[in-house]
Amino acid sequence: MRVRVDASGLRPPDEVMRELGVDARGKVQQFVTDRVRFRMQRYMPWDTGFTVTSLTQVTSPTTITVNAPYAQYLYNGVSRSGNALDYTKTTNPMAGPFWDRTLVQNEGDAIAEEAASYSRSING
Repeated sequence: MRVRVDASGLRPPDEVMRELGVDARGKVQQFVTDRVRFRMQRYMPWDTGFTVTSLTQVTSPTTITVNAPYAQYLYNGVSRSGNALDYTKTTNPMAGPFWDRTLVQNEGDAIAEEAASYSRSING
């Protein structure tokens, strides 16, 4: 048996992805970025909470920015003098360096399921 597929009537994949909201600027991507921003907080250092609550923002559908001059030190877990940071874990017991990577490792599957569920809800 032979099957011949005529794809001439199919729309380009990028057009379909855009329509479904799964492209880089779509609703699903924005949802994922918002969920990552929300969940990432528990992995970020929290002394006064100002960095997490006021200086961490979603700046594009694919970008979360921590707008603090010391952010790279907190993220990398190393002080300006090169010493390892000792994070206060009173408010955020899971605080530490590379909080985005730790989040993905610990909760990546849950975020993917949330995104799939959201995509189904908006796309029927």
